[in-house]
Amino acid sequence: MNKGLKRMGITLLFIMSLAIFAACGGNEEGNGKGDEGEASSKNGETITIRMANQVDEKNFLNQGYVKFKEIIEEKSDGQFQVEIYNGGTLVTSDEEIVESLKSGSIELSTSSAYGTANTTGVDALKLFDMPMLFDSREDAYELLDGEYGEGIKEQIEEKANVQVLGFIDLGFYGILNNDRSIEKPEDLKGLKIRTSAADLHLDTMSAMGGNPTPMAYSEVFTGLQQGTIDGVSTTTPLIYGDRFFEVSKNMTVTNQVFLPHVMMVNNDFYNGLSDELKTILEESVNEYVTYARELAVNAEEEAVQGMKDEGVNVVELTDEQRQAFKKAVEPVIEKHIDTVGKENYEKAIEQLEN
Repeated sequence: MNKGLKRMGITLLFIMSLAIFAACGGNEEGNGKGDEGEASSKNGETITIRMANQVDEKNFLNQGYVKFKEIIEEKSDGQFQVEIYNGGTLVTSDEEIVESLKSGSIELSTSSAYGTANTTGVDALKLFDMPMLFDSREDAYELLDGEYGEGIKEQIEEKANVQVLGFIDLGFYGILNNDRSIEKPEDLKGLKIRTSAADLHLDTMSAMGGNPTPMAYSEVFTGLQQGTIDGVSTTTPLIYGDRFFEVSKNMTVTNQVFLPHVMMVNNDFYNGLSDELKTILEESVNEYVTYARELAVNAEEEAVQGMKDEGVNVVELTDEQRQAFKKAVEPVIEKHIDTVGKENYEKAIEQLEN
């Protein structure tokens, strides 16, 4: 009898030990989040990355997102799954993209320099709205990929719940109109040109001789068609992609403003990844950035050639003609140096000249 009770007690203790061990093991993997947020990578659970933009699915920005999806899903053997919300279905402005990244409503996306600056308060990004500052894409990336860009990353990460992973671009601004060929600032006199409502853009167009006319982007085609505006200034690929050339037949590749995009990831999401998954994410971003930059170059070249093929009069400024536009916008730069920060501006100019 006593021996039977002892055997029964030993058996019960063994069963209870197994139950406790199983419970501890289940707690480590059950919700996919360990103390350091790494369990999701240990048990192989799918991790969703939501990305959002405002452009059509065929736009080269969205095509870049699709490429990123392909890269990271392949590198992670499907553990990362990317959902892309294009066409403004989830966000309706660049500022909203940044706010969504900060809150974690989306995990990863790009936003324009001005949208990011407006939302994070990082004035150094406003430099890229300065007119006629960059003679080439290489000049712009000399800043973004160098010390100036590192300073931007640090400031954004200090002020917002995001980390900056890299920089891409959507091209340079040009001017399309249906009235005349524009080869010098004086040619813009009297023309109502749609610009954004940003003070720098308004002042730049005024300084170049045009009459800046803010208008919702969705109304531009109709505005050109009906003569409410005479022209539009935005990136050359957008002018071509949105087929504004169908109702306006004079295009000048002024390249007065460069439009970078900042690629950011929600900080809580990033810190919740294992080191292995962080490496996969960063490697995927690096491949994406290289691809996206090439896409922008190709999109500009295709836009210029495409408009020529459609019978548009395309003016590509000579160095001498560009100097005339540069001189015209000098007062704008002086006026807005404090907007960018004098120290930021001087640091950028120093790096460009070295």
